[in-house]
Amino acid sequence: MSINESTCSNCGGKSIVKGDIGLRTSRDLELIMVVRKDHGVEKKVPLQPKVCAKCGFVDLFVSEAENLKILHSDKPINADSRQRPILEYDF
Repeated sequence: MSINESTCSNCGGKSIVKGDIGLRTSRDLELIMVVRKDHGVEKKVPLQPKVCAKCGFVDLFVSEAENLKILHSDKPINADSRQRPILEYDF
């Protein structure tokens, strides 16, 4: 399923605010991230909003969900991690 960039998923209007819109924490101005932790590996992707100018609805999505997949080449953030091994069904 693809994300229609110009249509609001709440009201169906074609009034999505254009431009570079992002989410940041108010304290440290860091991006809000979707974080996946598994097998001692941590993967992060920025969370992005679509804002409707008509109804004010904010839709959240990640544009690079493929980056959350754990690969054989990924190293654990803690070298002493003793979790279960990465199996084929994890991909």
